[in-house]
Order: sequence, then structure tokens, then C-alpha cells
Amino acid sequence: MIAFKGLLAHLALAALVGPTAWTQFRLNPANNVVVDGSLSATWRVSTGGPISSSPTIAGGRLYIGNNSGWLYALDPATGATIWRTKVNDPLMSAPLVYNGLVIVGEGNEQSVGPTTTQRLYIGTNNNAILAFDAATGSLKWRTLLPGSGMPTPAIINNLLVHHNGAGWITALDPATGKQRYARNLHSVASMAAILPVGNDRFITSGVFDNVVAQLRVADGSTIWATRFDPSVSGIGDCPPVTDAAYVLCNYVAPVPPATYTLASNPAIERAYGLSLKSGAKRWDVALERGILPPRNEAAIPLLAAGSLYFGSAISSYMHALDPATGRILWKRKTRGPVKGGAVYDGGAIYFGDLAGYLWAVDARSGALIGDKKMGSGFNVGSPIILGQTLVIGSRVGTVYALPVESIRASHDN
Repeated sequence: MIAFKGLLAHLALAALVGPTAWTQFRLNPANNVVVDGSLSATWRVSTGGPISSSPTIAGGRLYIGNNSGWLYALDPATGATIWRTKVNDPLMSAPLVYNGLVIVGEGNEQSVGPTTTQRLYIGTNNNAILAFDAATGSLKWRTLLPGSGMPTPAIINNLLVHHNGAGWITALDPATGKQRYARNLHSVASMAAILPVGNDRFITSGVFDNVVAQLRVADGSTIWATRFDPSVSGIGDCPPVTDAAYVLCNYVAPVPPATYTLASNPAIERAYGLSLKSGAKRWDVALERGILPPRNEAAIPLLAAGSLYFGSAISSYMHALDPATGRILWKRKTRGPVKGGAVYDGGAIYFGDLAGYLWAVDARSGALIGDKKMGSGFNVGSPIILGQTLVIGSRVGTVYALPVESIRASHDN
């Protein structure tokens, strides 16, 4: 019977047309991760630490890190652990897979400063980019960073580019970890990600200063930089998306008469659209008010079916906006804040909330298709779809795999 089940899992996985490399956050500039195939799997794996990392898949293996420093390689058909390895600090970045290596960022979310001699930075203890052998999990190289490695890097034109928690843009040789250049952007990335634009440019964002910038891959020089008011926050938490015309993301602003954002105080969620070509602000709209959390102040966006989708870190909503104008197309009340990303497939978007529900919502109207109560909440770890299976990591460290149809068919009101 065990051999028969193993054969079924092998056949299901063989029908999964997965990528051979994974070189940026959420695989593509729309943040929509759907891998074609017929895989229909149900399993769960406890990793022993909260998950802020989004899963990646390449070469038939699923990779995910957790906040206790564990990096897992899993069989996507069965959830069986192929290997796991441990580092000292959290692994919150989404793993990249390139030329036989799994590359992750190490570092925590603790802020330091500012002082009379040092600007504010994020990441105490161990900050580094690390590469592991994709087949065995053995460490291949480790390059130290001045600030947290939480933000996800990207590999562009055979160069690994990272924006760290001390505000530096660092470019490394992905095969060896050798530094090619380092440039201080004077803007601190927390949970944002490098967004490639072709093979010669990229977008990044940060706080202290609040900036979204387009830079050159070759040397890290600035093409344009758009600054936001110093009173706002969350710019460095939001990994932007692009549709080749706009750069799109969200952030939080203080509620007047307050002049700055502060955890546990009221805040206003806002979303923006910038010109990809020039960085000019095309729109910036206010959404709901809510209470600002101490961490993860922005929601991860999705571009799909001609709309911009994102949740909220401060209130219990999922939104659909027109990416060209910022016009709100619909809003869906959820049971908890939706900080993580969503995934679009077959006319529906799927996502998890902090209250512990997985949702299937009609992408055009926001109408509920199904909602399924799970055993734990979902923070910024975001779902991917493999064939007919949704995979997501939870706030308490469980990785879930379940058929999307089970979410659509469930109504746990």
C-alpha cells in the first residue's frame, strides 16, 4: 500500500509543470504564482517556527523558511521532508533557486537607533545572504550584510541584487556570494522585495527615507526616486508589482491630527500607482482606518485579470482596484487582516487571513465562493497554487497543502 501511494504521488508530481529556477519574489512581476498540472494533494507539515516566508518550487521540490531559522525542502506531492537545515536567525525571505542553489536572507525584524552617530536600521544579530545546495541542503556560501536579510533579493542578468535593513543595495555573484558592488540608498528595506524590470533595472522601496526607486542592475545607480511624506510608514514592507505601465503597492498614514504613525494607534491604509517610466505619482488613494500593528504594516499586492488586489494590515478587508486610476472596484470584509498575498486562478482569488481562514473570492465581483477555517492564522506567508493544490505557510509554523476545490466548497460562516 505504501509503495502504491508513493507511485500515485510520483504520477501526480510528474504532471506538474514546475519551473527549474525561481529568481524573484513570487516568481513574476504580478506576484501571481500558479504552476500548471494535475497535482491534488492534502498534507500538513509542522516546521517548528512561525512562517513569514512564501513557498517556492523548482526542480520538483518545495522550499520554505521559518522565523526559527529552519529551511525546509519538501516533496510537494506528499509533504515529506527531503532535507532541512538550521541557521541562527529567522529566514523570512522567499527562497530563490538558481543553478543548483537555494538562496535565502537571514535576519530579524528588530530596529536599532537612530543615535547621534547611526541612522535607524533593522536587523540585529546575524544578517546575511546564504546559499545552500538544492540537492542536499549543505551550506555553499554566506555573505554578511550590515542590516537584516528579511527582504527578498532577485537574480537579474546573473547578478543577485538585495536591499537590506541598513539601507544598502548589495550585488553579489550568485554562484559564490562574492560582492560586486554596494551602494547606500539611505532608505531601509524591511519586508519588501526587489522587483526586476527587464534585465537591466529594478524597483525597490524603503523607509527612513520613505522612497520607491528604480535603479540600474549594473551598478545600483538611481534612475528615479519618488519620496513619500516622512509621516507615513509601511513603504519598506510592501513588495511592489508592475504591469509594465505602473508600479503599485500600499502603505499606512497617520490619522490627523497625529503627525506620524505609531504601533497600536489609529492609521489609514493608502495605495499608490507610480509611472514605471518616470516614477511620477499617478494616484494615491485612502482606504480604511484601523489600528497599526507593530510589524508588517503593509499588505502584499497581486495583479491579475486587469485588477490590483491586496488586503490590509490594519483592518479586515480584501480590495480590488483599477491599477490605472486607483478606483475601488470592490471591497470584501474578511474575518481578520489580510497581510499576505493572494493568488489568482480560474476567475477566483485565494488568500488567507490572520483569523485563520482560507478564502476563495470571485475576482470580478468580490462575491464569496468559499471560506475554510484552518488551525492557525496566516501572516505575510503567501499562497501558491501547484496544479489543483494550494500551498501556504501559517503563523504558527504549519505548511498546509490542500485542493483548491476544498476551499471553494467550504462555507465556515
